[in-house]
Amino acid sequence: MDINTNIPSLIAQQNLNANNSSLNTAITRLSSGKRINSAADDAAGLAVVTTMTTQENGLNQGIQNANNGVALVQTIASSLGSLTNSLQRIYQLANEALQGTLTPANQQALQQEVKEQTDEINRIASTTQYNGLNLLNGAAGILQVQVGANVGQTVSIDLTQGVSAASLGGGVVQSGVTLGTITDLNLNANGTEASGAGAITEIHVNSDGNGGFTFTDQNDVAISTTASSALFTVTTTNGISSLSLNSTGTDALLPTNDLASINAAITANAATASEGTVFGKISGIDLDASTGLDATAGASNVITSVTVESDGKGGVKYVDQNGTQLSSGATAGLFNTAAGGTISFTNTPTSTIGSTQAGVQPANSVLATINQLNAPTTVSQINISTSDGANNAINSVENALATIANMQASLGAVQNRFTGIAQTQQAQSTDLATAASGYMDADFAQETANLSKTQVLVQAAISVVAQANALPQQVLKLLQ
Repeated sequence: MDINTNIPSLIAQQNLNANNSSLNTAITRLSSGKRINSAADDAAGLAVVTTMTTQENGLNQGIQNANNGVALVQTIASSLGSLTNSLQRIYQLANEALQGTLTPANQQALQQEVKEQTDEINRIASTTQYNGLNLLNGAAGILQVQVGANVGQTVSIDLTQGVSAASLGGGVVQSGVTLGTITDLNLNANGTEASGAGAITEIHVNSDGNGGFTFTDQNDVAISTTASSALFTVTTTNGISSLSLNSTGTDALLPTNDLASINAAITANAATASEGTVFGKISGIDLDASTGLDATAGASNVITSVTVESDGKGGVKYVDQNGTQLSSGATAGLFNTAAGGTISFTNTPTSTIGSTQAGVQPANSVLATINQLNAPTTVSQINISTSDGANNAINSVENALATIANMQASLGAVQNRFTGIAQTQQAQSTDLATAASGYMDADFAQETANLSKTQVLVQAAISVVAQANALPQQVLKLLQ
């Protein structure tokens, strides 16, 4: 027995400290309701929960943003409803003005009410706001509403369409819609020459092993000795296209004494222009264009055969099908001129509406002209004091109502989308919260049991420590 080191007391103290730590953990979890109160409790679990919580918070804010979007759309829809009522009243007044039994004074009275309704349309368009943001004057532009938890998860609300009386009812130009374009109709054909690429600059004569010879060019590509002598002709009948002509025959060499006779050319011949090619339509106006150009390219002096003969000096000479000696020193540039190649027509027109013009000249174009355009007046220009004005008013109001109806349809679709997003993300947020709860929330049944157990263990450890500390006193009996 020794008294310098009380081993039982040390063991009891160690267990007491461990039980105290467990007791503190149980009390902390029960008092906070969380299983993870610090990274020491569950480092990996805390990282997972942090990510889930971030996503959940983003979804919840997206739900709020979507609900705000619904409120904004409903504000616009309410104003559009008021605009529709004013337009319907103007429509009714225009029809009333056409009954044929009204005096000029009566028609002026109706026109005065039209003016009041027009002023109301302008007032609604300029004063409809949401949180200080003007919604119906076109100044808001395209709104991007963040509805998701991540970057780019947005819904667009297009508010670029203004609905003032001056912008409604015209019916000719609709902002943001491209009806069509016609570009690149410059027809260049001066009938002078056709230049080409891919010329043969060298000819190699090789024995074929059967007493004959084979011919290859500078790229070791075989040369046919039966090149076609047919002229290459390409005809375009509409003149509004991009076309290329590539020669398929191959001239080996040109006669040395006939270089001046090279006459490969493109000729453009005027022909009767044909009407009726429809390129597009704008509000019932046919867009027609036509051309009367026939372009042909020809080449003469085609070599159809090459004969290799001895020159009597240990070498060879080349003659064509007519017995004319061919020069082996013909330049690539001269050969290129006769070989032909690619003919390109680049077309850059203006659009043609109502008339056509097509001449045979470089950089020819088709001129666009508008003979007459009758557009309905806008709502701000409505005047029903005359029969013609009342008829125009009916057309204008119908166009304006169609514009409003399109806006209402688009906004209704956006509102439904916002509602659907809110519902979907609410379910996603609930699922994330459930998953995070499994990591984070304390199990009260388990923690209560742990609390009871550790309380007993702490009390027992305290008692044991007291008894262990009393053991060295037994040594005093040995000294008596």
